[in-house]
Formats: sequence, structure tokens, C-alpha cells
Amino acid sequence: MIHTDTVVASAHYVRLAFATCVVAAIPVILGFQLLTSHLGQTSREVVNAAACQDESCVQSPAVLRTVAGLEDMGLQCRAKPGLTDNVVFEWKTTEVTVVDFATALRASSNSEGWVRRYCMQSA
Repeated sequence: MIHTDTVVASAHYVRLAFATCVVAAIPVILGFQLLTSHLGQTSREVVNAAACQDESCVQSPAVLRTVAGLEDMGLQCRAKPGLTDNVVFEWKTTEVTVVDFATALRASSNSEGWVRRYCMQSA
């Protein structure tokens, strides 16, 4: 036969273990929520007017001329990312060139400049 003291002590340990698990799970759940809330954001959603104080978001006249030239050739240029081989890229040296997607990705990853427009054939 089991003594009452043994049952009470066992119940106490079970409650204590459960409470410890719940308290330990709260930071894990909050951390997971914080992580997943930022996973779906694109760089364009993160960049706002406050982040553009160094003029990295301003379209220079050279960019506008390059985009106008590409649109005159029948391409449609937009700010929304897309897979294309005609990417208007502004280097930190203020030079503006049309590069392929891989070059633009590599250069922007290395902080060598900014992708200004993605230009594609009009449908």
C-alpha cells in the first residue's frame, strides 16, 4: 500500500516539473515568433526613408538616362525584382551600367553599389 506522504510528494514533483517546462518554453516560443516574423521580409520592406539618409535610395540622373535608354529599346524597367539579364546597377563610384543578374547579385552582396531597376522584354 502507498503512503499518503509519498503520493503528495510525487504530485508536488510532477507539478514542479510541469511548471518548469512551461516557464522554460516561453522564451523559446517568443524567440521562434521573432525569428519567423523577419524571415518573410524582403530587403525592400526593411529599407525605409530613415535608412536612405546616405542617398543610396535616390535615383541619379545617370540612372534615369540609362533606364530611359533601355525603355526606348523596348524594355520595361521596374523596381520590383525579377530574373533578367538587364539590371541597371549603380556602383559606389557613381558609374551606372547594365549588368547581368549574377553580377548585380554578387556586387550588391559585396556592398559595391545598388540595383536600381530590373529591365525585361515587354510582353
